[in-house]
Amino acid sequence: MIKTEKGNLLISEPFINDPAFGRSVILLVEKNELGTVGFVLNYKLQMKVSDVLESISLSSSLYQGGPVAHDSLHFILRTNQPLKGSINVMPGLYWGGDFKELIEKVNTHEILEDNLRFFIGYSGWEPGQLELELDEKTWIVAMADIKTVFELSADNLWRLSMKSLGGEYAMMANSPLDPKLN
Repeated sequence: MIKTEKGNLLISEPFINDPAFGRSVILLVEKNELGTVGFVLNYKLQMKVSDVLESISLSSSLYQGGPVAHDSLHFILRTNQPLKGSINVMPGLYWGGDFKELIEKVNTHEILEDNLRFFIGYSGWEPGQLELELDEKTWIVAMADIKTVFELSADNLWRLSMKSLGGEYAMMANSPLDPKLN
C-alpha cells in the first residue's frame, strides 16, 4: 500500500455514499502532525475564476475543493519558478503563495491560465482520521503526476484514475453509482 503523503491522490471507492466525496479524486497538498489537506480535482463548478476574482482575468473554471471552508479560495500552480510562500507538493507543482505576485504574473502573462487551478474550500482530515478512512477502504491511494492534475478531463478523471490502477479497480471504473443496477 502506498503511504499517504502530499503529492498523492485519494480516489474514492465506487460506492461511497457521501455527496461531498462520491467518485472524487483528491490531490493531497499537505500532510503533517496537524492533519491532511487536499483538493477535489474533479468537481468543476458552474463558475469561472473571474466570477470571484475581479483583479484577475481568467476564464478557467472554478472547482469545489472540498466541504471545508467554502469561504476560502485556494490555488495550485504548475511551474518551475514558485511564488514566494508557496508549498511544494511535488516536482513542478505548488500550492498557494503570494497572491499579489500571482495576480501580477497572470496579468502580465508570466503565468498562463493552463498552469493554474483554483478551488473554493478544501478537503481536510484531523490527525489519524484519514488513516481510519483508509482502513475502512473508503479511499484508494495512488501516485499523482502533473498530467493527471492538469490535463485529464474532470468529467472522466475518476473513471480514468480507477482504470489506471488496473485489475479489480479497472473493472470497477465502469460500475454504476448504484450497485443494484449492475
